[in-house]
Amino acid sequence: MSKAVIVTIIGVIVALLPYLGFPSFFIKLVTTLAGIAIIVLGLLMRVERLWMLRALSGGHKTDAYAENGAQPKGILE
Repeated sequence: MSKAVIVTIIGVIVALLPYLGFPSFFIKLVTTLAGIAIIVLGLLMRVERLWMLRALSGGHKTDAYAENGAQPKGILE
């Protein structure tokens, strides 16, 4: 399930919560937890977007990834 779908479901729950007849303590608790979840998911979506933009612009070319294997001829001679 994508992060955007989770945020939408949380929004629907928060919108319907006052009309379902739960005690006010429960409503406040769920609303607070939903807010925290939306903040965390928003931050994760932002980090993922920035990483994707960096990857598309070629920014990951300098990352320190190396394969183990023999050196090509001529480099160490």
